[in-house]
Amino acid sequence: MSSTYEVGTRCWYPDEKEGWVGTEVTSHKHEGNKYIIGLVAEDGREFTVEADSLDENNKDLPQLRNPPILEANEDLTSLSYLNEPAVLNAIKIRYSQLNIYTYSGIVLIATNPFQRVDQLYSPDIIQAYAGKRRGELEPHLFAVAEDAYRCMKRDGKNQTIIVSGESGAGKTVSAKYIMRFFASVEADSTNHDMSDTEKQILATNPIMEAFGNAKTTRNDNSSRFGKYLEILFDKEPSIIGARVRTYLLERSRLVFQPQTERNYHIFYQIIKGMKDEDKEKLGLTKIEDFHYLNQGGVPEIEGVDDAKEFKDTSDALALIGIEADKQYEIYKILAALLHIGNIAVAKTRNDAHISSEDPNLVKACELLEIDPNDFSKWIVKKQIITRSEKIVSNLNHAQALVARDSVAKYIYSALFDWLVDYVNSDLCPSEVESKINSFIGVLDIYGFEHFDKNSFEQFCINYANEKLQQEFNAHVFKLEQEEYIKEEIEWSFIEFSDNQPCIDLIEQKVGILALLDEESRLPSGNDASWVEKMYQTLAKPPTNKVFSKPRFGNNKFTVSHYALDVTYDNEGFIEKNRDTVSDGHLETLKATSNQLLQEILATVDKSAELLQTAKQGRGINKKPTLGSIFKNSLVELMKTINSTNAHYIRCIKPNEQKKAWEFDPLMVLSQLRACGVLETIRISCAGFPSRWTYVEFADRYHILVSSDEWLKVASGETTQEEVSGLCNKILSISIDSEAKYQLGNTKIFFKAGMLAHLEKLRSDKLFRSAVLIQKNLRMLYHRRKYLEIRNSIMGIQSVIRGKLVRVRIQREIEEHAATMIQTAARGYLARTNFQLALHSIIILQSSIRGLKTRRETMERRNLNGALVIQRSCRSYLGKREFRKYIKATIFVQCCLRRKLAIKELKALKVEAKSVNKMKEVQYNLENKVIELTQSLTSKIQDNKNLVTEITKLKALLDESSNDKEILQQQHVEFNQKLNTTSEKHLEEVTQLTQELNSVKSEFGSSQARIEELLKEQEQLKDDVKRNVEALDKARADLEAYDAEKDSLNKTILQLKSDIISLQQQQPQAKVLSTPTRNQQVNNRHSLSPSSNQNLPWSSPIQSFTPRPVSVMQISRDDILTSNVNQINDELWKLLRDSRSLHKEIVDGLLKGIKIPPATVAGDLTRKEVLFPARIVIIVLSDMWRLGLTKESEDFLGEVLSVIQNLVSALKDEEVISHGAFWLSNTHELYSFVSYAQSTIIANDNISNEMSDSEYDEYLKLVAVVKEDFESLSYNIYNMWMKKMEKDLEKKAVSAVVLSQSLPGFMAPESSPFLSKVFSQGVQYKMDDILSFFNSVYWAMKSYFFEPEVMNEVIIELLRFVDALCFNDLIMRRNFLSWKRGLQLNYNVTRLEEWCKSHSINEGGNYLVHLLQAAKLLQLRKNTPDDIDIIYEICYALKPSQVQKLISQYYVADYETPIAPGVLAAVAKRVKEDDKEGGFFLDVTGGSGDGVFDDPFRNVDLRGFTKVEAYIPSFLNLPAIRRIVELVSRNAEFESSI
Repeated sequence: MSSTYEVGTRCWYPDEKEGWVGTEVTSHKHEGNKYIIGLVAEDGREFTVEADSLDENNKDLPQLRNPPILEANEDLTSLSYLNEPAVLNAIKIRYSQLNIYTYSGIVLIATNPFQRVDQLYSPDIIQAYAGKRRGELEPHLFAVAEDAYRCMKRDGKNQTIIVSGESGAGKTVSAKYIMRFFASVEADSTNHDMSDTEKQILATNPIMEAFGNAKTTRNDNSSRFGKYLEILFDKEPSIIGARVRTYLLERSRLVFQPQTERNYHIFYQIIKGMKDEDKEKLGLTKIEDFHYLNQGGVPEIEGVDDAKEFKDTSDALALIGIEADKQYEIYKILAALLHIGNIAVAKTRNDAHISSEDPNLVKACELLEIDPNDFSKWIVKKQIITRSEKIVSNLNHAQALVARDSVAKYIYSALFDWLVDYVNSDLCPSEVESKINSFIGVLDIYGFEHFDKNSFEQFCINYANEKLQQEFNAHVFKLEQEEYIKEEIEWSFIEFSDNQPCIDLIEQKVGILALLDEESRLPSGNDASWVEKMYQTLAKPPTNKVFSKPRFGNNKFTVSHYALDVTYDNEGFIEKNRDTVSDGHLETLKATSNQLLQEILATVDKSAELLQTAKQGRGINKKPTLGSIFKNSLVELMKTINSTNAHYIRCIKPNEQKKAWEFDPLMVLSQLRACGVLETIRISCAGFPSRWTYVEFADRYHILVSSDEWLKVASGETTQEEVSGLCNKILSISIDSEAKYQLGNTKIFFKAGMLAHLEKLRSDKLFRSAVLIQKNLRMLYHRRKYLEIRNSIMGIQSVIRGKLVRVRIQREIEEHAATMIQTAARGYLARTNFQLALHSIIILQSSIRGLKTRRETMERRNLNGALVIQRSCRSYLGKREFRKYIKATIFVQCCLRRKLAIKELKALKVEAKSVNKMKEVQYNLENKVIELTQSLTSKIQDNKNLVTEITKLKALLDESSNDKEILQQQHVEFNQKLNTTSEKHLEEVTQLTQELNSVKSEFGSSQARIEELLKEQEQLKDDVKRNVEALDKARADLEAYDAEKDSLNKTILQLKSDIISLQQQQPQAKVLSTPTRNQQVNNRHSLSPSSNQNLPWSSPIQSFTPRPVSVMQISRDDILTSNVNQINDELWKLLRDSRSLHKEIVDGLLKGIKIPPATVAGDLTRKEVLFPARIVIIVLSDMWRLGLTKESEDFLGEVLSVIQNLVSALKDEEVISHGAFWLSNTHELYSFVSYAQSTIIANDNISNEMSDSEYDEYLKLVAVVKEDFESLSYNIYNMWMKKMEKDLEKKAVSAVVLSQSLPGFMAPESSPFLSKVFSQGVQYKMDDILSFFNSVYWAMKSYFFEPEVMNEVIIELLRFVDALCFNDLIMRRNFLSWKRGLQLNYNVTRLEEWCKSHSINEGGNYLVHLLQAAKLLQLRKNTPDDIDIIYEICYALKPSQVQKLISQYYVADYETPIAPGVLAAVAKRVKEDDKEGGFFLDVTGGSGDGVFDDPFRNVDLRGFTKVEAYIPSFLNLPAIRRIVELVSRNAEFESSI
């Protein structure tokens, strides 16, 4: 295919600084045989390119650039133009947007941010990627880890994750997070905390880092060894252990560090972190005092606390079983190594000398527990063993220093190997090894290295990378071919560069390693001789293609590696390959008395024996060299990798200065070449690099065909065949050659550049469609304008014509009106004249007639006045005579009456002086009192008879309850008789009262007269006094009668009420209970009624008329006559029978309860909701009152356990209502116990009636019970909340995030065809969420939750919905759009309105993240100013959350794409944010640890004055009913006392 390079075509041009710069074609000329293309760069620079042809294989042409939609694609293999600049640009753009991970086929490219990004590795992110397939979420190393875990679980095949990259690229951190992922996911999948094994596996990281990592110029935490960690799984699969293999520890770092570098971390940690007394014992002072530590000149790492790291290392060692004592022994050996480095080797003319008193020598040997003389001897001497003798010779100064450093390196290397062996023995003992079913290996190995001076270490590292690259190429090629075979497409063999010649150069029998081993075994072998042998042997065909000699110098050689040619300096190769320590030093070390050192040396011997065993049968038994050991271990590693399914992570170092978020294109480009990413892409480009599923292809490119074609597929039921047919039609009209694409079984495969071609066709179609739409819209606009003008002209014409007609009609109307006015005026004048004449005549007539009438009236008035005067005079004279007669008559009567009164007065005075008369009066008075008493007695007897008759009637009513008609007739007769009798009694009482009042008045007057006339008769006065007392008694009897009468009336009323109840067949009764709780005593009868009255919670029984219940009526007579001791005896027996009591409480009350349903009306009463708690209160309080302490503890324990088990077993519909019911009852119990405790402390009478020990014991008992109820409330509340959150978790995302309830703004699905082909699961709507909150709210309200608790529960659930939905929203790809923002805002607003309607006005504050996320999706995002506005509006969102939402935003075809500058501005905000803490919200409730604080502890306790004992009729609880009845009787008896 040839490229046209039309004007406007985007392409790449090479650049020395940036690698590649983006350009655009500005001119295209064809002059002769030359094509001249003019380019302009984004920064304004202009370039010219000349080419012979426009063929795509012409390397002179600039490489084409991908469409903007593909430039930042998360998978590089999805790029239309798969070339070097496109790959580099995609990684650069994603890195600038803070996306450090990018896929390249099976490879994950991880670019080091050089900044802590803990939010990318939080537990929430781990759970987000757990169970997700690769590609469902953004690229992440957790996706690779999850893919490996799923493949192992599905196929049962071992997996390997290979993490490679150069120093400082982030390999160690990546491997660490992968290990954390496996441990965390395995723990969360089984709903338990991390196991000890998983913790131990994670603990290997700080151990290996401390002993194997160091600061280098490129990396502050560089791994100086390779590590292969096998995480072992059983058949479940569950993690059961791990194994660690290490490769090529950099021993030379122990004795030498370049400038700005450090030794291994552990040395700095022990100096900074150990206690001063321990350091004094080990002779450790300052870092600057030790030669092995002060060479780099930078003893500290910025931002790293070595003391804290030391503690982490010590904790990790303890976790794998190395206790403090053995750790100290390790630190002793490390300190000894530092002292060895300080041993002064004196230089003489021909040899070297060490003083036997050297303090460092003495201290080192003391710590190693070896002989200092022997140790110092073999530093300055060497021993050569021949067949006949041993020759000892002196070493010169340089050789002595090498000997000193060699033994230090040997000990440290042996210590490192011992640590690895200990870790393996701890994490993979024999019993674990027998259970191994599969494993996932994590290989953290050094990347390709190329320095100015390359030595033995770089050679080994690059050799390992050659082997890994060969395996990688073969694996990629294999996967590519398998994909083609699986999809059954036609393909040809793909060639790829094979690095086997380079590997043969190193490994063959006469290769580099073989010649190195041969030279190393010669006593006189040296580097120069070895290099000369290589020149002679390898610098000729066929090896001369990959091996060459530099032009200058004879101490170097060049190897052509797969990445680039590397020149190695031969200095030190032989010595490092030998890696030996003198036999004298070995014998000295083995003679040590240090137990740990003996174990370390034994580990070395064990490894050597295994190696010798493996080499048996291969020839002469030779001492292994470091090169041969590394080669063998590498071969074993490749066997392991080849037997597993490999996954690749390539770590990239973006800049040399380790600056955060800075990108060096040239440096990254060299690493992409070195790590094989570009080779992977080249292999892909050789075939069909771009591949889309049929559904995805049809979804994006269906607009390229007529709408009639794809509407038939999108409407109705869609099948895979219909989608495939649509794709065929699209391809047939879009691509002219079938060789440019292949149709597979499930995917369509494209050659490079085809997607760009299709994107151009799609853009052109959209452009033409937009032009067509604009044309029609403009036509509609102008036609609307024309019609408006035409209608305006017609309107003006009609107005003018109407005006003319109206003028003519107006004139005619006025003329007609004038005629009518004239007619009316003339008629009016004629009528007026007539009316005036008529009116004058009538006035004249009325005047004459009025004068005549007035004259007649005056005459009649005079005549009547004369008659009145005559009548008045005659009447006055008659009245005057009559009054005179009457006055005379009255005077005569007065005189006569006065005379008779004087006579009567004299007679009374005589009678008053007579004693007999007084006695007679007294006798009459006594008779009247006796008569009154008899009358009262008879009336009382009648009342008693009446009561008896009423009792008989009541019994008759009980017997004849089934015969309602007879009962009603008797009731009528009884009422008539009762009314008649009552009326008679009232009349008699009234008469007696009047008589008594008259007697009292007469007695009073008589007593006054006696006191005035007979003061000397004292005896008579005493009699009168007794009479007064008798009268008082009679008055008291009368008052008692009145009281009895009132009681009788009440009884009658109660009887009437009972009759009505029986008629309605709704029996009602008074249920009596008492909340009394007395102090614990030894004797169950020791509390008397008088002492009970002192108890502060003793109160009269409250009676009420409840809803239909079982009748427990207790008569007053029974209460007053009951024996309190008998009641207590029966209560004692019932409460002591724990088996039956517990059975009724547990099975009958708690488990057999029918919880009243919570309704919106909320018509439940407290007694219907809280009766279980109140029954428990009654039983518990009387156990305490009767001294049954042990029984109360058992009873209480049973109740607590059953309630907690009931709540924990709740499921589905029961969770909300049943949980709220038991929570409210539990708080009722807690409030009662708290009330009892406070009352006991406040009432001094209780403490006075008990001994101090009894009082303290009772207080302790109540305190323990209170704590138990508090714990129960806490546990129930947490279980209830977690069950509700679990239920809400299933509905919230579907209802709040996914549901689209707002009509007119429905966001399209990610694919109109995908939703047709694949069915969706259960979908919830916002109505389901609102119904859930309604259920919670009305359950709490119906069961009498305090308002503060209700608000706290609702707010906690709102916070959970906000966090859960926001976390889901922020991880969704190709989902976020402005329409989704509208829908989300509508859904959340409905929830906010619900809160306001239920008086939770602050509810919206806890949905702020969702509300602001919805606003963000609706706001413009085109300029940096728009971003500033977004940050102002979305103040609750962190910069990282804003950046995540914007980067996930799906730009529709009609929207302006978000410019890279805008994304860069958002990323800059994230970099500048100092409060970075992840973009996930915490979904765990309470204080953030998943535990909720009990809100009932923050509200007032419920009041307790009286307790209602309500037992529903459906409960079969005979013992409980009897207990309540006895307690009620006892309480009534106490109140009567």
